[in-house]
Amino acid sequence: MGGRAVWSGPPTWFESEICSLMVRFLSGDGSIRRRGFTLVELLVVIAILALLMTLLLPALYRARNLARRTACLSNLRQIGLGAASYVNDNLGRMPFVPDRELQLTPPVNDSGKRYNSMGSFMPLIDPYVGSVEIWTSSPTKLVKADSWLMHFSSPWRADGVEMPERGWSNYISDKLAELDTTKARYLRGRTPESCARLRGASTASEEWLMSPFFERSWWSGFHEQWTVGESVPPAAGWSAHDGGRNQLYLDFHADWVRRDIRP
Repeated sequence: MGGRAVWSGPPTWFESEICSLMVRFLSGDGSIRRRGFTLVELLVVIAILALLMTLLLPALYRARNLARRTACLSNLRQIGLGAASYVNDNLGRMPFVPDRELQLTPPVNDSGKRYNSMGSFMPLIDPYVGSVEIWTSSPTKLVKADSWLMHFSSPWRADGVEMPERGWSNYISDKLAELDTTKARYLRGRTPESCARLRGASTASEEWLMSPFFERSWWSGFHEQWTVGESVPPAAGWSAHDGGRNQLYLDFHADWVRRDIRP
């Protein structure tokens, strides 16, 4: 206290061994090189390495997840720029495809709410973005079969014809999936402003496109409908983004939000 060192007692044997070994290395003591490590010294080195790994691995894991999240957000922002250009060229309205062209997930609640994968919207927005690669959430593997994750994936689709060679998407939208035109959430062919107004919100707070995710509150009532063969959604929920999802808003900015998913 007061800037003075506080005596905490003599060092332990382990601390003494570490200090001794470090001093011998730093002072250029050649005895270690001549005779090799003793068993004690080897165990101390292993302990130091294990301690460093314990300290570094969580940081590396967080850095990797942040890099993945950033790459996915970059995709959504580019899609947002493309969608904004489409809206500007189409009387301020979002793209429209008929119900029969939708590529819907299984339901997630008792009202029948579903999400739509973006394969049938790619032909409308992709000319404004110029790269089909951005339609796939980068940290999420594009699963096309034999897994419950395949529900998020859809191929390019136009006029009732699927063209997987043109590209795939696994971003999803609840507002573009809405079938009832009287619902406030219905977005196809509407202006972003009118949808937000009917929702009692602003375009900056209403999302319309998001990275794949599965909330744990969906599991008890709907996991069987999402199951594919032996592949079952995890009861704790799932996301490639550490307990949350990336999402694009009606004002076309993108951000990460936490959801009901155990990290």
